[in-house]
Amino acid sequence: MIQKKAKFPLTQKNGKLLTLLFGLALITAIPFVERSPFIISVITLIMIFTIYASSWNLLAFSGQGSLGHAAFLGIGAFTAALLSIKFGAPPLVGLVVGGLISSGVGFLVGATCVRLKAWFLAMVTFGFSVIAIAFFSQYDSITSAITGFPPPLLVSTGQFYFLALAVATISVASIYWIMKSKSGIALKAIHGNELEAKMSGINTTKYKLLAFVVSTFFAGIAGCLYVQNLGYVQVSIFSPELSFLPLMMSVIGGLGTIEGPIIGSIIVVFIRDMLPSVDPHLQSAVGSLFPAVSNVGPPLRLLGLGIFLLVVVIFLPNGIASLLRRGYNYFITDKEQVKN
Repeated sequence: MIQKKAKFPLTQKNGKLLTLLFGLALITAIPFVERSPFIISVITLIMIFTIYASSWNLLAFSGQGSLGHAAFLGIGAFTAALLSIKFGAPPLVGLVVGGLISSGVGFLVGATCVRLKAWFLAMVTFGFSVIAIAFFSQYDSITSAITGFPPPLLVSTGQFYFLALAVATISVASIYWIMKSKSGIALKAIHGNELEAKMSGINTTKYKLLAFVVSTFFAGIAGCLYVQNLGYVQVSIFSPELSFLPLMMSVIGGLGTIEGPIIGSIIVVFIRDMLPSVDPHLQSAVGSLFPAVSNVGPPLRLLGLGIFLLVVVIFLPNGIASLLRRGYNYFITDKEQVKN
């Protein structure tokens, strides 16, 4: 009986590894079998938002929150673009520097506010995103933030998909490694009870600041990729919508899990970018009920996303990842136990 139990964790880990490798192989093969630029762009956007949502999720893992994460998304994007245009830096260098500048600003914000409680910190970050909008708009002669401009290409259009996939894989793997490291154990303890963690000898300020800096670094990287996929850099990147998206993605997918942001990104991007194709059908079906609305699609999608978020929060407080995990354990784990 003991030997069977000893074999089981190894089988489960191998199953997860094989699932991961199969998923990566499948995503890598998509451009070779799917020629639609729109589909490729949407999948690329999912990978970019996976980086962004994972960066926010790391904050939640440490017991912190941010309602202004778009500030760091935008700082990374503008830094990379302006560095290449104004100073002629290679775009790929701008990608890394954009993440570093974003994390540097994150360090300054975090060092000032990291001692605040989670949602007080969240409000400070929201205020910082508003300041970022004002700053980049005020210096439009330098930033061109109001009018907007196309960013220098990191790689050719055909190669961008694979660049996004590589960066997303490295980013998620790095965040996973942090969560499973000694630092991750400390962050989890802080999330559970910060006072007890402090009394046990954990330097809570240091670890919370570490999580904030790492989170803003990957948010800046995501910003550089996001404007590449979008095709232009504009002050709208600091919008509240982009600050709330990683929160929704993480909550829907599963807070504090590595797969949660991936699942949430797929769902939210599908609702935002794939469902607009059914707008004409919605308009003809229910448009007569809303005569004052020229296109009922966007408000209905927003309503649907809100209802979906409420259902997940109420009935799946641990996110869809918990449901998938239970299904995985039922179909894979139980069969292995019976087999053994």
